[in-house]
Amino acid sequence: MLHLALAGNLLTSIESGPQLYSIGLLPTYGGPADVILQSQIPLRLERCEKSNLECFLKIEAPYQAPPKLTEEEENVNVSFLALPAAGALETYKSIGEFYTKLEDMIKKSARYVTFKNKNLQFSPKEFFADKMIEVTDQESAHNALKIIIDQGEGSVGVEDAHYQMFLDLYKRRTEWECHAVPNSPKAEMYKENKLVYELALASNAAYCYLLITIQKTWQVSNLVLRRALISNTHSIMIDIMTPIAEVMVEEPFQDGKAAPPFQFYPTNAGEDLSRVDEAANELREAIKLHLGNAINEVRDVKKKEILNVIKFSVDHVLWPIPVLDDSA
Repeated sequence: MLHLALAGNLLTSIESGPQLYSIGLLPTYGGPADVILQSQIPLRLERCEKSNLECFLKIEAPYQAPPKLTEEEENVNVSFLALPAAGALETYKSIGEFYTKLEDMIKKSARYVTFKNKNLQFSPKEFFADKMIEVTDQESAHNALKIIIDQGEGSVGVEDAHYQMFLDLYKRRTEWECHAVPNSPKAEMYKENKLVYELALASNAAYCYLLITIQKTWQVSNLVLRRALISNTHSIMIDIMTPIAEVMVEEPFQDGKAAPPFQFYPTNAGEDLSRVDEAANELREAIKLHLGNAINEVRDVKKKEILNVIKFSVDHVLWPIPVLDDSA
């Protein structure tokens, strides 16, 4: 979440902020076209085993710098900072290489970029304390990206770095057992099992509700609403998405267990940025609808209680509700 917040601050400082709730931007999994990066690494949802971990290691692989250029070579075709277009990751072999290129572009961008929208960015008082950086100039932009690189993608030997964590998991991959879940599941796969199908739809709606909540946070400066949105983010992940997934992986499906599909859940409001609150309301109501349907299918008293607690959490999220003024 820290890296997402920093990347969102970077984008908000030079544009209008990220759009996360979008069918064209959400990854899809398991199909022949579902790949990432120049090396066409397959995007799959599957149990945490050898092939899956190898994909993560390839995606997070550290960037190997090219040979040092002469001063004359350095000055040829120097470009200014331009935001990577959709699909731009296809030109990079790893996320580490992408971030290293972005870092270089930031260094060369000083006279081309005007930084703005500090009041719409995550601040240290709201999120991650001293690790959070509000991007107001070239130096803070570079510092924000450096944290992402050092702690996450493309880092070697940093204890909490993504690459190092996946490497450690890969070395220990025989030490645990994984749920036998289907590869890259889709909600439609579960239609014959009414309970699992409704849970899958609730999970999809909650996933998109999380994305649109985070997206909304970069659109408002009202402190009361921002705190509600940040509280929502935590509640959706911990009190809604996680327990739905835990119930799903206890449900039999084919030769193993079911699992969340992480798909786009459409709304009548669509992806119009001026109708974000409407879309969020629809998503929240969809979670409640599908949880209610799932509760009606459950015969186990304990499982019914768990689902009712999740539904209670959905009823008590803080956004969107009319009493909050969402004016910026």
